[in-house]
Amino acid sequence: MKCCKDPCGVFLVIITHIFLIIQTSFIYYSSDEYEEEQNKSISQIQFITYLPIHKMIFYLVAMMIFTCHLKATTTDPGKITHYNNLAIIEYYYHLHQTAMKNAQRKIQEKGGEEEMKKIIFKLNEEEGQLPEESEDDSCEYEQVTSIPDDILNEIKTKYKMNLTRCLQCYVVRPNRSHHCSICKGCILGMDHHCPWINNCVGTFNKKFFLQFNFYTLIGCIYSIFLCCYYKIYKNLDFIMNDTMNIIYTSIQLLLGVLFGIFSFIMIKELYEGLDADSSFIDYKLGKLYENRNLYDEFIEVMGGTFGIHWFLPFKQGGFKNVFNIINKKI
Repeated sequence: MKCCKDPCGVFLVIITHIFLIIQTSFIYYSSDEYEEEQNKSISQIQFITYLPIHKMIFYLVAMMIFTCHLKATTTDPGKITHYNNLAIIEYYYHLHQTAMKNAQRKIQEKGGEEEMKKIIFKLNEEEGQLPEESEDDSCEYEQVTSIPDDILNEIKTKYKMNLTRCLQCYVVRPNRSHHCSICKGCILGMDHHCPWINNCVGTFNKKFFLQFNFYTLIGCIYSIFLCCYYKIYKNLDFIMNDTMNIIYTSIQLLLGVLFGIFSFIMIKELYEGLDADSSFIDYKLGKLYENRNLYDEFIEVMGGTFGIHWFLPFKQGGFKNVFNIINKKI
């Protein structure tokens, strides 16, 4: 996939990697030599030997942060085009058909779609200002489609799918899909456009985005721990006697706290969206869909049932097959 040419996004991607390099450098140059010189006791020397192990653990986490960020940035989030439009709809149907039938049954039990709409409108009024369903796009798109209206109506009737045509790029899209004015197209399962990865967070890169924030949070916590213990708690006098050490320690703590808070907020919002079986945009709009359980949502995002691949920035076998279907030109 070609990266989005948003200047702000490109800048933030570069800044993210610079901050990661800076934080890794602080850990790399952490030293316990002055501690060993001050205290020659056996127990103290034995404990000092743990610092290289801590460094290796942080390097591993930093490598995962870099890889997950790169994958989230370069992976197609699920952009719907006229070439893959039918394949996208087919994929969505096979993935959600059981859940859609259960949702339809629950809607009927609660009084039908009109009653559900009243609930959603009430939620919208209580929330106040809410994001738009799709962003306005100044780009002019050619008014063509690979799915004419008669075929669209036939698909909606036969499979009982809630499909809509985008009024900006004219593709047909299923639930949870929205138009992004920065990526210039509709994104399947669009959560939001994130400038930190210069890409939309959609169906096919949400796993990498979630992993990126997860490992960033772990890295920040670990960095703060190493800084507080080895620099402040054990060697405060040494640090306070050197102005540059004070500056380096302050920057290390500041970066750890700021990026840690940011990652925690993003993980929290992603979790709330998954728990509600919705994207961030739809969650804020109060939209209700199939209402699958949280574990089923994670299975879809992570590419399979719980396993080691949940923590690795790679696609599982079954997920690769889905890509083959989606990238097929109709």
